[in-house]
Formats: sequence, structure tokens, C-alpha cells
Amino acid sequence: MSLLGRGATGTVYQLNAFIAVKRARQGEDEQADHANEQKMFQFLEKHRPISYLIRCYYQRPSDTFLELAPNGSIAMLLSQYQEREKRGTPQVLGISQLLHSQDIHRWMRQLCHAATALERIGLIHGDIRPGNMLLDVDWNLKLSDLDRGMKTGQDIAVLTEPYGRLLNAEEDGEGAGTYGTAGARTETFAIGSVYYTLLRGHEPYETESWGRNHFVTLSEKFQNKEFPPLTDSARDAIIRKCWNGEYRLVRELSAEFNDDPGHDEPVGEDAKWLETRQVECKRFIQSGLLDTLDRY
Repeated sequence: MSLLGRGATGTVYQLNAFIAVKRARQGEDEQADHANEQKMFQFLEKHRPISYLIRCYYQRPSDTFLELAPNGSIAMLLSQYQEREKRGTPQVLGISQLLHSQDIHRWMRQLCHAATALERIGLIHGDIRPGNMLLDVDWNLKLSDLDRGMKTGQDIAVLTEPYGRLLNAEEDGEGAGTYGTAGARTETFAIGSVYYTLLRGHEPYETESWGRNHFVTLSEKFQNKEFPPLTDSARDAIIRKCWNGEYRLVRELSAEFNDDPGHDEPVGEDAKWLETRQVECKRFIQSGLLDTLDRY
């Protein structure tokens, strides 16, 4: 068993070659977010499995057993090619290598497929960003972390710039100074920022430095629709449409990348495979080993 990472709401460990466990942190808010993610998975069990969305094998209060994606996140992959003055600083000084265009297109198609499938059953992910885009053993995308997931139309308490933006006073229909309601506008905005990041190797405005107020300035720029410059390319045209809320449905955005629909047919494990994984999860619980893992 090895530590894979620590997030805002949970700590993730690898248990074996197929299973990871996400342990909720001790705080009240963290427990609530983890419980929301478990409710999302319980709702998803009633529907057809979604390709490119992380699978939940088993859960108990405060522990969620998940499909292992052994190649880390796309954020981790990007960080290998980013030069920073020191680790953890918000400014990227240079990019040593860009991602291959074929990989970018494939991951965007897979991301849009997962988001469209959620939209079809009345849900949004609510936190689409490279850190929540994992890579499986075949380097295909697995969208993870559903703790901010919710039903379409609900008010959104918080998003993470530059993958979300506060609304301004000139926008009608939703409250200025809030993130508005969950739907295609919020999901496609996030996906547009992901596309920008994959193409350029860094997040929007991540090459800028605004001192201690960096993230406040970033939020203000996005609220005022002061986006980073884009080119006249077809790819940047998609980003521009995402940032300006021109896609009425995630499905419309998905069509921009779905040039080979056959690849996006759900490929699920058979019942025996899932049963075996569930038995393994229960054995980890019964052994007591799980309770030795810190929650931080």
C-alpha cells in the first residue's frame, strides 16, 4: 500500500494493482464533500457505466474504493515540462516540451464524452481541471473527484479559477459576483481552460506573476472576461466559444472532437471482474490494514 496523493478533501492510497482507496479527511467540510462524492457514485450505479469516468468499486462511510489509474494526472504530466523559479510558485517561467497533438485530441474527446454522459443524466462534474484528469494503464483519460458534483441547475458555491469564473454585473439571468448555476456554461468553460492548458503546457495566465494578490487578480480578470490572447486557429476558436458560453450543451462541444465515435463506446468490465474487486475491497476492510492508513 502506497500513498498516491493528498487532496483538499481526501487522501488516496494504492491498495493493489487495480484498486485505490480515498480516505476522507477529518474536518466537517471534508467529510461532507466526501459524502457528496459517494452519493454521486450511488446515483451513477443506477445508470449505464460512463467511459472515461473513474469507477467506484465499493464504499463505506469516509472510505471510497476506486479504480486505480496508475499513470497519475495530466497536471503531473504537464509539470514535468514546466520550469518554475521554485516548486509550488504560481508562475511558469518556461515550457521544455509540449504534449503531442494526437494525445491532446484524444484526451479532449474522452473528457467531453464523460462530461456529455453526465449531462445526459442531469449531472455536472463541477471541478474539471487537469489535476482531476487521471491516466489509466493504457494512457486513456479517467475523470476523477466527484466531490463537487451536482445536479444541473443547482447553485454553485465555488469553482476554481481559471476553470471557473465569477459572473459580472453585465451578465443577465444569474447573480453577479457568484458562479451561477450548474450547467453547460460552467462545464464548457472549464473544458475550454483545459484545452488551453493542454495546447500551451500551462494554465491561462500561469506565466504571469501578480505577487501576493495573484489569485485575486486572476479571478478579477476572468470575471471581467479579460482572457489571455488567442490566435485565429480552429483550436483557439473552440476555446473562445467555451469562454464566452456559446455552447448550449456539452454535447455540442463534444462534437468538435468526436471524429471517431466508435472509440467512445463504453467498455465495461464484466460482472465477474467487478465482483472480484468488491471481494478484495471487503478483505482490506476485514484485515484491519485500511484503518492503519492516515487520513491527514
